[in-house]
Amino acid sequence: MAKSSQNVSITKKERPWLWRWAEEESTPAVLPKSRTAQLALKAKLANIDAERAVGRAYQAEIIRTKAIGEAMFKSGKALRWTITSTSRQILLLTENARRKFEPGYRK
Repeated sequence: MAKSSQNVSITKKERPWLWRWAEEESTPAVLPKSRTAQLALKAKLANIDAERAVGRAYQAEIIRTKAIGEAMFKSGKALRWTITSTSRQILLLTENARRKFEPGYRK
């Protein structure tokens, strides 16, 4: 029985978590022998992870702020056109009523 031509991998590439708990680079391949050096290396890698997480949060916040700004702009534009349309409709209704009831008004 032949397998399909899909690329089947043993390791899972997709991450089910919203946050990455550890970057790939932050797990040391070789640990130093000294316990102090091990802790220092782990602290350094944890700081790198934290900086990357803050960077991702910053980028997400920038994207969110841009989306909110765009929505506010489009909402304001819709409000402007609604007010313009409504005021024109009121003007036309007033003109029509004046034509009906005022004898000397424009025809």
